[in-house]
Amino acid sequence: MKSLDTHIELVREEQLALISISRKDKLNALSWEMMQTLKHHFEELDLDRDIRAVILYSKSARTFGVGADIKDWGALAPIEMWRTWTRHGHRIMTLIDELIQPVIAVVNGYTFGGSLELALAADIRVGEAGSCYGFPEAKVGTIPGWLGTQKALQLVGPSKLKKLIFTGASIPAEEAMEIGLIDELVPSGEGLARARELASQMGRTSPVSVSLAKQIVNALVANQPGPALESIGGGLAALSADGREGKEAFSEKRAPSFTGY
Repeated sequence: MKSLDTHIELVREEQLALISISRKDKLNALSWEMMQTLKHHFEELDLDRDIRAVILYSKSARTFGVGADIKDWGALAPIEMWRTWTRHGHRIMTLIDELIQPVIAVVNGYTFGGSLELALAADIRVGEAGSCYGFPEAKVGTIPGWLGTQKALQLVGPSKLKKLIFTGASIPAEEAMEIGLIDELVPSGEGLARARELASQMGRTSPVSVSLAKQIVNALVANQPGPALESIGGGLAALSADGREGKEAFSEKRAPSFTGY
């Protein structure tokens, strides 16, 4: 990428990473450049073993975000829409979902469309009083395109999700909490402080345990345990006596002597 978009900022505070969204004049509508900057930051954090938790939040008291900026995608031809916005949106949401560290989204104000999908990619959502949530895509002739249907379905079930998408209506924070779209509801302006508390609690647990548990739970929810089992099994085998023997034998150019342990 040529340069990082200034509307997205990454700040590290010892073991905690904070990614903020600040495009107040556009209600935090996500531009192509903003999405690519998010991708860059999350790729960077995935390799940072000093970071134990990530908080994603908005600097605007009015909104977490109103979705993808229609000026960036509205004029795209169908095939180009698929090539860019849809495919890259999927990659970014998957990157967040699969990040080695837990991600906490602080959700406030308007949280619509692609911005709601961004929050759904996080592991935990702390909603603030006064926030509202919705998938308004049908009102402009499209549907949620960044894995929103998949993630929301896991949380709220098919009927409630259909109602959200079919009507394009928004729901208040209290209802979002009731149906499971958010995990906690705190007073307005207190979401970031609560997220910091959760991140601090996570910082006192084993990062290995947290990362493995996150991968396993995500795999089970998606009904795709294979990749998780493969990666965990591969790591376990490599740390066994046979694994060490195999590596040493290869380095010493001799036949390995395996013991089965």
